[in-house]
Amino acid sequence: MLVVEDNATIGGLLVGLLREEGYRALRAWDGGEAVRMARDRRPDLIMLDLSLPYRDGPAVLQDLKAQQETMEAPIILVSGNTLMLSSTDRELLTECLSKPIDLDRLLNYVRRALGEPELEVTEKSYSGVDNFTNAW
Repeated sequence: MLVVEDNATIGGLLVGLLREEGYRALRAWDGGEAVRMARDRRPDLIMLDLSLPYRDGPAVLQDLKAQQETMEAPIILVSGNTLMLSSTDRELLTECLSKPIDLDRLLNYVRRALGEPELEVTEKSYSGVDNFTNAW
């Protein structure tokens, strides 16, 4: 798998989470690096952020789907920005997630994209008050 994320914290979290689940995951910091790594490594799945340095996510998405080595790889868009994509770009994506990310849901999207069975995930409410925020 290839995680394309320029934020060190989020990229590290996603790679660590995927590795903990038994997946081999690599990380690219920007769009150019992502296209090169994807061409060379041929990942089974790509997680793509929209806001990247040097080249934005939609341009990287188009490049990944144009390369023979990566055109079949499912792409999950994970972005903190408003998802301003054309309908053509949306059709190239397997899933779209907005940050903050529900990690259980993200893992089920990964499993589904790879043809693996999904795990049952209980719905979480993020609108309530977290009584344990300062419990440490």
